[in-house]
Order: sequence, then structure tokens, then C-alpha cells
Amino acid sequence: MLIALLLPAVQVAREAARRMQCANKMKQLGIASHNYHDAYQQFPFGAVDRQKPTTTDPSTSNLWRYFSMWGVALLPFLEQQAAFDMYYGAASLQNATLGSKQNQELAKTRMMIYECPTDPGAGIQSIPATENHGKYTAFQQYQTSYRGVAGANTGGGWWWDEDGGAGGTARAYMRGILHTLYLQPATQGSKSIESIASITDGTTNTILFVERHQPETQPRRSTYWSSVPSNHLYTASPKSATLISHDWELCLSTCGQSGSTNQANFCKRSAGSYHTNGMNVTGSDASVRFISNNIDVGIGYAANRTNLQMIGIWGCLCAIADNESVSVP
Repeated sequence: MLIALLLPAVQVAREAARRMQCANKMKQLGIASHNYHDAYQQFPFGAVDRQKPTTTDPSTSNLWRYFSMWGVALLPFLEQQAAFDMYYGAASLQNATLGSKQNQELAKTRMMIYECPTDPGAGIQSIPATENHGKYTAFQQYQTSYRGVAGANTGGGWWWDEDGGAGGTARAYMRGILHTLYLQPATQGSKSIESIASITDGTTNTILFVERHQPETQPRRSTYWSSVPSNHLYTASPKSATLISHDWELCLSTCGQSGSTNQANFCKRSAGSYHTNGMNVTGSDASVRFISNNIDVGIGYAANRTNLQMIGIWGCLCAIADNESVSVP
């Protein structure tokens, strides 16, 4: 009986310790991002994308090729210089050996700094779902727990992540810090380079990293710290079910996508954790806060609505220039 009475308290204490460890790691990501900014006068990109084949990375011309990503770019600032030295920046991450480097071996390396102890999928090896369609070289990678924020969402396909062309041209206020940089073709997508100066909403009120734990029924929709397809590494912030992507079926149901064939984009690109009632986030000032699952996520796009009405408090926190005065609750 005594054990039965004490067990819930022990479990609560253990989770509190795990959540604190998780927050400490997210703090380190924020500090590393600022050190990167000090070195290069800008934040890293969510991903650097080249579509057309190059002499160092011949491939099908219509296949997106992801080169450097934030998870790779931050390694020297997380005391992982030896791992970073494996990376060959002129080739995509699925290349096994080019330029005397070993990109694929780097992508297979476990990086515990990117793992939250509360995440049941952290440290498990699997093949990302996006790499299992025959276009990329499929290999097992370690699942991780944190994603960078690429931007916000007003409904439908309008979000800032890898859709720099549509989302970036018409609704630039939705862009986040860690979005894609498209290098080829020259006319495609975003060329925005983000720095502290470009965060006009203020660094305290703009989110840089979120938790994104393994979806309970879709482990290969998890996060991978050096994944080839960028949607496993960073996230846009859909207006529905934003903070419950770890509960995959509930997320689909909330978004009205149960049984849908559209690959559940809202849930693939959103955030969520197994902490009770919410998740940790890292602000672009390197502070760490806890966000409730019940935060306002907006009601979607309409011509006569304000940014705050469309993308909610959550979307405003994920965008760098929405011109709305909101703060982390």
C-alpha cells in the first residue's frame, strides 16, 4: 500500500527531472545559435537546398537535395567539432564519401544533445518516412526531439518552411528564423537571411526551437537531427493541433485529416511533447519557456483578419515580423 501511495509521487519527480534536463539542452541550443550568430552575423538556415545536379552531387534534376542544416551547422558550437569535421559542405547528406568526408556516416551518428529524456523515441534508430519513397538513399538514423521553427501558418498550404515561393512571396510576415535557403534554381523560394536585426517582433517574443517528440503511432514521422528531407528537422506552425503532434491520431482528428491522403501536413510540420500539458520552447534570446497545449493557434486566413486572428498567439511567436505585440504566456 505504501509503495502504491509513493509511486505516483516518484513518477512525478522523475518527470520533473527529465523536463529540467530537456530544458537545459534546449538552453544549450539557444546559446549555440547565438555563438553561431556572433561568428557569422546571422542565424543558421533550417536547410540549404539545391535542386539541380552539381558536379559534386549528380542526381535527378527534379529531386530536392538538402545540404547544410541547422543540426549540422551548430555542431562546432556544441563541442562537436570532430563530428562536424566529417561533413563535406558541397555534397548532400546522403552521400557516403565525397571530398574525403563522410556525410552519411555523420548523419548516422547519435547526438544526445538533441534528445529529450521524456521522448520515448529519442535514441531509437529508424528510417525517416520521407526517405522511404525511393528518391533518397534510405538508411537508419537516430530519432531526436527538437526542431527549429521555420515559420507560421494561416491554413491550407500557406506556411513558411520549405515552401518559400508561395508562403514567402505573399505572406512574408509568417516567416520564422530557421527556414530553407534555396540556392537552385535561382528564381525559387526564399533568399531571406535572418539575423537578430530581422526579428522585428523582438527576440524575447520569437521562438527558435520547439520540442517535437515521436508520434505514438507513427515513429518514422519523428525528428532526425541531420535528416535529408528538411521536414524532419524543423517545423512550420499549423493553425490546428499545433502542440499535439505526438498524439498522431488526435492530431489528425483535430485537423480534420483522419483518413486523408494528403500526408497529414498539419501534423508532420507541427510540434508536441510528452510533458504534461505542454512543451518547452527556446526563444531567440536563448531563454527557455514552457508553453501550454491550450495556447491560441488562430482561426486561419481571411482578407479582413489581423495576423493575430489568423495565426493566433502561437503563430505570432513563431514568426519574426508579424507586427503583433504578443509575449510568451
